[in-house]
Amino acid sequence: MQAKFSSTRDMLDDDGDTTVSLHSRASAATRRPEPGHTGHRCSPCPEKWKWHGDKCYQFYKESRSWQGCEYFCTAENSTMLKINTQEVLEFAMPQSYSEFFYSYWTGLSRNGSGKAWLWMDGSPYSLELFDIVIDVTTPRSRDCVTILNGKAFSKDCRELRRCACERRAALVKPERLHSFPEPSDGGDP
Repeated sequence: MQAKFSSTRDMLDDDGDTTVSLHSRASAATRRPEPGHTGHRCSPCPEKWKWHGDKCYQFYKESRSWQGCEYFCTAENSTMLKINTQEVLEFAMPQSYSEFFYSYWTGLSRNGSGKAWLWMDGSPYSLELFDIVIDVTTPRSRDCVTILNGKAFSKDCRELRRCACERRAALVKPERLHSFPEPSDGGDP
């Protein structure tokens, strides 16, 4: 029996009864999830990571030293949080709001007071993006940066803080559509 199609978009489903729009199926399979939507099955981020732009972010509850977070993020195939654009700043700072005053380490540090602030990859910190609050009343070194309640603070790298990690988002390939029979030209094979 030959299948008849009312238009090039209408195809028969696997059971041969239900009319399905091929256009609808293709759109659903190739639709890009909204940034930040982690529940989509085509998410470019691992489970529980937050997608923003071309990166995935995770804000962990475990507390570690700055170096401990560096090792922890590396073990997660990621690096420590780098706030180097306005878009990342606007995404990351709200994540730092906490009712219990838990702050997150970033990948920003310096090698001693008076030295330049550098991200883990060696790129410089931009003064235009955000200020770093430095407590000059304590004699301890304050050479690593945390974020808390939308602000950045210089802290002792040995203090225990939560880890914020980032990694490049994976490329997402749309799922394969069901195979549909090709329409017949009307002739017998």
